[in-house]
Amino acid sequence: MRALDARRHWLAQRHNELLAALRMHRDAPTGMPVTAPVGGDGGSAGVPGREVSAPSARTALLIVGGVLVVVAALVFTVVSWGRLGIGGRAAILLAVTACALALPRPLRRRQLTATAEASAAVGLALVLLDAYAARQAGLGGLDRVGTAGYWAVLTMLTAVGAAAYGWWQRLRLPLPVGFLMARLPGILGAAALGGTAEDYATAMIATAAVDFAVLYALTARAATGPAGFRDRVGGERAATALVTGAGVVGGGWALLGGALAVGHAVVASSLTEVARAWVPLGLLVLLGMALCRGLRTLPFALRSGGEGVAVVALIVAVGAGLRYVTPSGWVAAGYAAPAALIAVWAAVSCARSGRWAKPEKGGPLAPPPDAAAAVGELAAASTMLLLTGVVVLPELAHALTRPIVPGMALWLDGHPPRWSWQLASAPLVVLWLLTSVLGIMAVLRARAVGDRHKDRLAKAQCNATALAAVPALLLLPVALGLPYGWVLAAAAVASIGVAVDVVRRPGAALVPRLLALAATGALTLLWSTADRAALLAVCGTFAASAAVLAHVLAAPTARPAERATARVAGAFAVLALGVEAVASAITTGLPWHVTGFVVLAVAAAAAGAAAAWHRIPGRDQVSTAVEGTGYTLAAAALALTAPHPAALSLALAVTGVAGLAVALRPDRRRAALVGTALLIASSWVRLALAGVSSPEAYTLPITAAALIIGHRRRRSTPGTGSWAAYGAGLSATMLPSLAATWSDENWVRPLLLGTAALLATVVGVRTRLQAPLVVGSGVLLLVGLHELAPTVVQVLGALPRWVPLATAGLLLLLLGATYEKRIGEARRLRDTVRSMG
Repeated sequence: MRALDARRHWLAQRHNELLAALRMHRDAPTGMPVTAPVGGDGGSAGVPGREVSAPSARTALLIVGGVLVVVAALVFTVVSWGRLGIGGRAAILLAVTACALALPRPLRRRQLTATAEASAAVGLALVLLDAYAARQAGLGGLDRVGTAGYWAVLTMLTAVGAAAYGWWQRLRLPLPVGFLMARLPGILGAAALGGTAEDYATAMIATAAVDFAVLYALTARAATGPAGFRDRVGGERAATALVTGAGVVGGGWALLGGALAVGHAVVASSLTEVARAWVPLGLLVLLGMALCRGLRTLPFALRSGGEGVAVVALIVAVGAGLRYVTPSGWVAAGYAAPAALIAVWAAVSCARSGRWAKPEKGGPLAPPPDAAAAVGELAAASTMLLLTGVVVLPELAHALTRPIVPGMALWLDGHPPRWSWQLASAPLVVLWLLTSVLGIMAVLRARAVGDRHKDRLAKAQCNATALAAVPALLLLPVALGLPYGWVLAAAAVASIGVAVDVVRRPGAALVPRLLALAATGALTLLWSTADRAALLAVCGTFAASAAVLAHVLAAPTARPAERATARVAGAFAVLALGVEAVASAITTGLPWHVTGFVVLAVAAAAAGAAAAWHRIPGRDQVSTAVEGTGYTLAAAALALTAPHPAALSLALAVTGVAGLAVALRPDRRRAALVGTALLIASSWVRLALAGVSSPEAYTLPITAAALIIGHRRRRSTPGTGSWAAYGAGLSATMLPSLAATWSDENWVRPLLLGTAALLATVVGVRTRLQAPLVVGSGVLLLVGLHELAPTVVQVLGALPRWVPLATAGLLLLLLGATYEKRIGEARRLRDTVRSMG
């Protein structure tokens, strides 16, 4: 084992030595001898770590050196030019340029590829300096040539020459340099000819077309012969990077030119300018279609993107032309119409090509080879159609919310202003086009997929169609100029019709119909606020419809979505009745505190309906929703009666009696606590109204009776809690007496109340009951604060002002130092109180 262990150590050491030797060989420059490291204890641990590898350092040195050489040549050309004659100038520049361009071949033979690339870059830069110097010296009359035209020709020749030079010398750098320099001849030529924005856009798109034509020619013969494209540029990875970069640059240049042409076509002030913009737009259409249909070796996303760009250019060209044919205000519709037609055509093509077909179980479905054009057309046309919808959205939103402003004035001031409800036809046409396209796409995708319920996009399209169809249908009478009453009646009939359809067929396409029902109902309610009679009729009708809908959808065989809808419908029915109660009270001129009793009647009816529905199997969840909404209305009713104490006392009493009635249900026994508390609060308000300064005379008999009844109930029913047995009795006297104590300067009441609270606290601790302990300790603490408050105020007034601040700071420091301990004590206290009865 010792021999094996020694052998293992030697093998590990040898392994580290070999790895270190390989790293040194990899990082060393070409031609430099490499000495393997001598083995030692640490293996490769003795090799110092390099933050910069040798190739990176070499590249940095070459870049810096090349830049310095170019700067030196530039300084020589600009500063020292006048000191030499024409012969010396030409000789020096041509000699240096020729040397720089001739050096790469011998350097590549010696495996100095990076140095050859740097020399080629310096040579190309010197070519531009030669051209600048020649024009500045006026060689051959070049100084009389226009600047833009001269540089357009020169950059074109340099770009072609750089690409040819790099191809001939098998260098990588001159090819992208020539490709990038090819961006300049087009725009410089347009500038030399005094071109407009359309000319610049045409030049940019034409340049991109030439780029893609060259790329197609190169990639089509990429694998032919030993001197193929991959071999010329240095391998598969370099060829892929060069083609990808060239495609990105060419596509970006085309998009930039297309954006310039689109912007000019959109803001053109005459049909002549639009016609000039059709030239670059048409060229962009042809380029995009050629990329999608001609270059089938490109990735699917790039091909569909090219088709999408072509579709956008076509839509803009057609829409810009239709702007001068259609009436005023139909600009958005002029763009939406071709977008809708192309979107429908593309959707049909996607469905026929199998793009939306259901994938096999073995994996994702590969896109069909002829689906790239359809996908690009559909995406671009849909985007343009949505943009037109965004443009007309403010007009549609104004038409949808127009009745709200006069409705607010009617219900707040009582005097509705004169108002008119109008909508132009063009925004509605755009909305109808959008809705139609969404519907056609939903139908086609549902047929292609087979099972619409398992395809998320198909379901989303159905839902979007339902939501878009609602305003499109309801705003049609407004666009036709029908009166307000007819428009509201049409909306109400549509909402009721959808509700009836859901009741008759609750399981078929439930979500889209529910969305349509919610949208139509919301719009109808908003629109009905402009007329009092209309609001009353709509709320009553909707309450009845929601109740029927909740009853039907809450069947025992209903699905979870249907049950959730039933709960919402039940709650909405109660809210609609509450709104109708308030609207009826306002219409008849009732004051707010009387209106609270009307709302309270609706809440009581909701509690009764919830109790009735609870007895029906399967309706318990709907019963809970109805009951909770009724409690919300009861709280709103109490808030309405709060400014009138007499009405508040009566409302509290009525609500307390209703709470006791709810407690008759076996599953609502705790409602007795709430009912009792409300009755006690009602008695307190009544005593305050009567000017009673000694509430104990009225509350002590109630407390005694309540404690006796609670004690007997606790003995007869062992599971009864202390709050249900003693909470109401203790609170009936202690809380009103505590309120009177804070306004009483005599010492008798605080003493008696403190004694009673202390007794209740001791009893609670001894019997381990929550209600006596919590109520007694709380009242005792407040009584003590009341008694100590004058003394504390006097002491604080006598002390310097910094003493309270210092004391508070010390207390906070102490609390922070013992925070964890205090938290633990508080938790133990909480657990102790919870463990009580």
